[in-house]
Amino acid sequence: MHDAGRIASVSFSQKINNHLKKAIITSKRRGAWFWLDRREKSLLYLAIRLKVSYKSLDLLRALTSVLKKLEQQGETLYAWLQRGTRLAWAFSEFAVRCGNRSAASWRNDRSYALYLGAVLSKGAGRVP
Repeated sequence: MHDAGRIASVSFSQKINNHLKKAIITSKRRGAWFWLDRREKSLLYLAIRLKVSYKSLDLLRALTSVLKKLEQQGETLYAWLQRGTRLAWAFSEFAVRCGNRSAASWRNDRSYALYLGAVLSKGAGRVP
């Protein structure tokens, strides 16, 4: 029976590690990862690399806090990017019609779209 408990514990730890790895990959793709501070990134990396049993409530709370921050930031960045892309296309079309042929490149400029989305979104308290 002792071995069964240990196997369940390892399985639980592995599930958490897999979730953390997925969260890191997803947040890097969305751009949210780069807004974490060094301590938050280190916490996630160490939890994955070290053989952690996840029995400490403080550790689990800290990991949950960082994961929530990643999720919120990722959702915000994604929303800004969606809105900004629509705006970049509209601005680009207008500028091309006015004779600025190089404005067509604005449509594919991710940084420009993110900027527009952040600055021109309703309730955007601050640009990260």
